[in-house]
Amino acid sequence: METSAWLTSVIGLAGVMLGGLVSFAVSHQQIREARSQQADDARRERFQRSEDRRFQAFADFISSHRAVQNALHFYYSQTPIKPSASDIVALLQSGYNSSATVFLVVETERTREACVEVLRVLQHTQDIVSDYNASPAKGNSWTELNVTMGRAMREFQNAARAELDVNGPESPWIERGQVE
Repeated sequence: METSAWLTSVIGLAGVMLGGLVSFAVSHQQIREARSQQADDARRERFQRSEDRRFQAFADFISSHRAVQNALHFYYSQTPIKPSASDIVALLQSGYNSSATVFLVVETERTREACVEVLRVLQHTQDIVSDYNASPAKGNSWTELNVTMGRAMREFQNAARAELDVNGPESPWIERGQVE
């Protein structure tokens, strides 16, 4: 009888140990899965923050460029109220400044190169505005400048859309009066 009590105790103890081992293994697996899930969630959150930052930087850059283009439209127009050259220069500087954020967050070479090209056009624009102020008799180069600015920005927009995986067709620059 003593042996059976002792054997029962050993079997009971072995059962408890086996149960504890199974419980430990299951708990350990759940902890690993929870950590893996947290790591996946953190990666998704970092990706989303990165995408949001890029979207905001690209949108700010496009808006700054559009402000320059709109101001230049009035600057070269025949309207009596025009922005001054210093207003244009301030808008150009805003465009340059907004490009800094683009360069911090850009992830593709295509978008980076398109941004560089827009900056070249903005520099060219500043040179033209300076020349125009020095010698207004040189004529109105707005038409050519508008096309150059539009094409450079359209390439940037298309590159940014591709980088951000925004669906839809890439649109070429369409000049006013040109049939699509």
